[in-house]
Amino acid sequence: MNENKKVYMILTNGFDPDVRVYKEAKYLASIGYLVEILCWDRKCEYLDRQEEEKDGFIIKRFPIKSTPGTGMKQLLKFIKFSIQVKKYLKNKKYEYLHCHDFDGILVGLYVKSLKRKNMIFDMHEIYEGMSYSKMKIFKKLFNYSIKKSDYVIYVNNQQLINIERQQNLIDKNKLIFLPNYPEEEDYIPVQKNKSEQIRINYIGAIRDYTALKTLIDVGNKNLNFKIGLYGNGVKQKELSMLKHTKNVSFYGKYDGIKEISEIYRNTDILYCVYDPQNYNWKTSFPVKFYESIITATPVIVAKNTDIENFVKINKNGESVEYGNAQELEKTITKIIDNYNDYEKNIQIIKHKYTWKDVEKNLDMIYRKQD
Repeated sequence: MNENKKVYMILTNGFDPDVRVYKEAKYLASIGYLVEILCWDRKCEYLDRQEEEKDGFIIKRFPIKSTPGTGMKQLLKFIKFSIQVKKYLKNKKYEYLHCHDFDGILVGLYVKSLKRKNMIFDMHEIYEGMSYSKMKIFKKLFNYSIKKSDYVIYVNNQQLINIERQQNLIDKNKLIFLPNYPEEEDYIPVQKNKSEQIRINYIGAIRDYTALKTLIDVGNKNLNFKIGLYGNGVKQKELSMLKHTKNVSFYGKYDGIKEISEIYRNTDILYCVYDPQNYNWKTSFPVKFYESIITATPVIVAKNTDIENFVKINKNGESVEYGNAQELEKTITKIIDNYNDYEKNIQIIKHKYTWKDVEKNLDMIYRKQD
């Protein structure tokens, strides 16, 4: 094996699948790299698939049961995962350690003491909005991670601003822009299936209670609307226990690669509203937003967010006050009445936000070493 062509990725979820990680791994495999993703199977869902091959890369899972919100117990499980990854890599030959997210880079820093290799910090989110971001230890670890990483991948300009604010001097050549645009071919065909009801869907983690309760309340009041919630998360049980009519459906976990095209064919309006008081949600551009563009689906976002500015300029949807059911109801009606106009506006920008246009940014890391 040519160790210069070997990449180990560190991922602190079970890859079920993690679409961003999947796109990166598939691209690197397509240009000749041997990619192996080391995953933390927190729910022990893949005991029968601890090792598998997919689209030219390998997935290696470490089943370590962990429950969110268990404090020190969860930290101990994280440490156990880190130790197992380090032990697994001890005698392995490789050139790249590609660490996904903040917890992934912490594992990478621990592992990197084994040998001097290219370490990549792939920042999926804006961590300054997380609950732990106020802690001094976070700021120290974050700055240390940036300093010790050979390359830092960021997904939007706000992350870049935060890095430059905290780092006095930073080598701009180590910063790689890789926005989380979707793969266009995953959404073909994008023609909508016919329906007598207007289908307003939320797609993603079920974690913002207020935003999703507002959507459910509107669905309960308007039987000509069909409300769908795709995904699972910490607020799923609480929301599903609310009284709701038969036109409000909880679809649960979905496959972000195999099932996503069909989901959008049954989505007339995408509900992409998040709490603007949460710094992370206020400044982020979730992949679902870009998926709405590729599939020509009008979108509803929250006011006072960065994503609202995009919508105002490109007129691919509307914005609403967070938690305001009355305004949401009126906004849905407005989009329905002018649906063709939104579709035309989206067609103008549709091909500007695809993974194919940005995946080669990875070459600034990997081709550079060839």
